[in-house]
Amino acid sequence: MSSQLFSGMAVLSFLVLLLILLLRKLKQPYFIAYILSGLILGPELLNIIHEPKVISELGEIGIVMLMFTIGSDIDLHTLRKNFYKPLLIAIVQLALSFVFMYLIGIKVGWTREIIILTSFIISLSSSAIIFQYLSRTGEIKSQLGVITCGVLLIQDILVVPMILTLNMMSGSNASVFEVIKVCIGGTLIFLFLSAAIKHKLFQIPMGREIISDHDLQVFVGFCICFGMAWFSAWFGLSPAFGAFSAGILISQDKATRWLEKSILPFRVFFMAFFFLAVGLQLDITFFKENAATILFITISVLIINSLINTVLFRATGNSWRDSLYGGALLSQIGEFSFVLVTMASSLGLVGNSTYQVTLSVITCTMLFTSIWLNIIQKLIYRLT
Repeated sequence: MSSQLFSGMAVLSFLVLLLILLLRKLKQPYFIAYILSGLILGPELLNIIHEPKVISELGEIGIVMLMFTIGSDIDLHTLRKNFYKPLLIAIVQLALSFVFMYLIGIKVGWTREIIILTSFIISLSSSAIIFQYLSRTGEIKSQLGVITCGVLLIQDILVVPMILTLNMMSGSNASVFEVIKVCIGGTLIFLFLSAAIKHKLFQIPMGREIISDHDLQVFVGFCICFGMAWFSAWFGLSPAFGAFSAGILISQDKATRWLEKSILPFRVFFMAFFFLAVGLQLDITFFKENAATILFITISVLIINSLINTVLFRATGNSWRDSLYGGALLSQIGEFSFVLVTMASSLGLVGNSTYQVTLSVITCTMLFTSIWLNIIQKLIYRLT
């Protein structure tokens, strides 16, 4: 067993390294290497990785750690001043997504469940991709970056009622207690954050000792990150939302500048497993047989999401340049959409064919994000 584990890790590491070196020359994001590694090492091709469920669970840790480090880097005062804009964009985007999917669903004969599910799925953008992109370009603290991050945060919060809706549609109604628990959890986190930030209640003890001890830094960071994630999950909220809240909380203590450097290697490691799990779940044979349909839907989603978000960014007072750019940033479908479609499949709301099409479209929108952003940026350059 240990021999298989080490051989699998060795092959995975070498393959990811080769793909990253190639993508570095092409100036493409590294998450593409992780998805391609999952495809190559999965059961469809080399069949080296046999435990996609374990890989997926490790990937969830990566999402939690990403949201934690991003929360610690957010300019909270700027976000608070502009909070109504991301809230309005996220809510109206969800409503317009439902309208689009309803009109399409009526023509092609979709069921009510599929219409609602697809509207949920296309309304969620990728926090993992966009946060990393904005951090790399240095735009995360710009006005556009703050609004975009705010929209992603609202979308992550909206995942909770989406999950409850899917449960109700499947017939496994959530109990009154569960609904009340979610509301209480959200309220407690919000009140605690407000009080801690307003009155500066939070300060990490042993600040001087931690600064000089790397091991302490790592596990103090883990305790804060996963503790808040567990608290959020226990109340029925997203663990990533709890981790994001913890990041915002610790960002108020200036003595925590060491935190991101200490946790970054772990975040990169576990994020790789998230995208690896995406590649493992794809059915290559199904993709080949339905490539034209999948690519058509992918391009349509990128265009529709870009148009919706461009109009909403412009309606909230942004320039046309920023609106086009913001629309392109939020055009892809995000990682929480994988959670929704996997859940819908397990609840029997969709069949295997719909599941594979949706999975393929989500993956393709992620893979095409960099290309789509380059196209929009060239368009913006010509227009200006």
